Amino acid sequence: MALAQRWPRLQDGRTTSMKTFPITEFGAIPDGTTINTLAIQAAAIACRDAGGGAVLVPPGTFVTGTFELFSHTTLQVDAGARLLASAEQSDHLVGEYSVGLLYAQDAEGIALTGEGILDGNGALHFHEGELHGGHDDYSAHDTWQRRNALPHGTKDAVHGPFRPKPRPGNMIVLARCRDVRMEKLTITGASYWTIHCADSEHLVFEGLNIANDLRHPNNDGIHLTTCRHAAIRHCRIVSGDDCVAITGFRNHGGEREIAFGLSGIEGVGEDIEVSDCTLTSRSSAVRIGYGENPVRDIRLKRLDIRESNRGIGIYARQADVEDVTVEDCSIQTRLFHGNWWGRGEPIHVSAVRFGGALPLFRLRNLTFRDIRAEGENGMLFFAEEPGAVDHVRLVRVSNTLHRGALFEQWGGNVELRPVANHDWSIMAGGSAPLWAVGVRDLHCEDCTWQADEDAVLSAEPFHAERVG
Repeated sequence: MALAQRWPRLQDGRTTSMKTFPITEFGAIPDGTTINTLAIQAAAIACRDAGGGAVLVPPGTFVTGTFELFSHTTLQVDAGARLLASAEQSDHLVGEYSVGLLYAQDAEGIALTGEGILDGNGALHFHEGELHGGHDDYSAHDTWQRRNALPHGTKDAVHGPFRPKPRPGNMIVLARCRDVRMEKLTITGASYWTIHCADSEHLVFEGLNIANDLRHPNNDGIHLTTCRHAAIRHCRIVSGDDCVAITGFRNHGGEREIAFGLSGIEGVGEDIEVSDCTLTSRSSAVRIGYGENPVRDIRLKRLDIRESNRGIGIYARQADVEDVTVEDCSIQTRLFHGNWWGRGEPIHVSAVRFGGALPLFRLRNLTFRDIRAEGENGMLFFAEEPGAVDHVRLVRVSNTLHRGALFEQWGGNVELRPVANHDWSIMAGGSAPLWAVGVRDLHCEDCTWQADEDAVLSAEPFHAERVG
């Protein structure tokens, strides 16, 4: 059954013939200071006990800690309404975990909708103007800058990432849920992942405006971990971290802020489509891969990626990724100050060892069709061993390479983070419109590679190793 058919018809932003539970009738006060967690939770419980309905947030600013939603519940945030996350860390504890604003677990038939705002109050949780470190994950001994007797990078904090303070966890968390719809809302101020769905299925995200601070790390827009049958469409997402992440995480790896709902997940992340969205990121506009579970059957269509550090990234680190189609997308990337992952690649595809005793995982069956790209680095296709990236098809793909104002500080390099061999993390290379190494069965049809005269460092505008 199509996703749209699984949901009741919505009229004027709310489901018709639904019992309503205004939070003000349970004692919520829209004065911007009162902590309304108990009142909002009481409305959600009353909705659950009635067999379902709509929890209504009327106009005004309602401060709240973290609350839970239940099956067959719509959270309706009206125009002029703002749910503002409390500044107190203790208001966001869920047992041993931390959740930024709201969560649901083992639930079905949940909707978040309306013309109002969900605000994570993220600015409180970062040191403005202080750079976040992270220099332990790479070696800079063989960068283009070092080869040319120049310093690599700068301490300029204008683009972040800012150093975080202790902060709440993921803002909206759905664990083991099904039949979920989020639409129309403006969501802002996430201090960690904005929307996190774990081991969930039949999900629709439509017409969301996710507007986070580009200088804040870890504030992914929509992050789906080992999820199935999902559609993200007509959304505008601005985030310091990945706008859309499609991963196969099984466990949280000790990060308390992302831990809720991430424990012992088995399965596959599959059948996910992202279409007709506008995306801007200091990381990857779309990230596919990472985590212990495989990811497959991913479709990206008609995306407008602007002013991003990296456009589309597909990564084999802890599991295989296969059957990815990207078509009719416009991608514009550039270099930024700060220790962000990425070096201005419109497309980044890499299969490298992640660490420990893990084997080398594979990327297979990747199709890029009707892609119009320009940026300050080339498209990168990299396999640590020949054939680890297999069967790549480029049809009517173009990339124009520019040399921007930050090239001497940050440009001229290939980046593969995270990777077991830190010497490979950032190293001199790239800076050709297409850079492919170790790829088996790379097919280019009607593609165009262009570059400004001073932008290409390679001897050839196309560098490739074809295997098999």
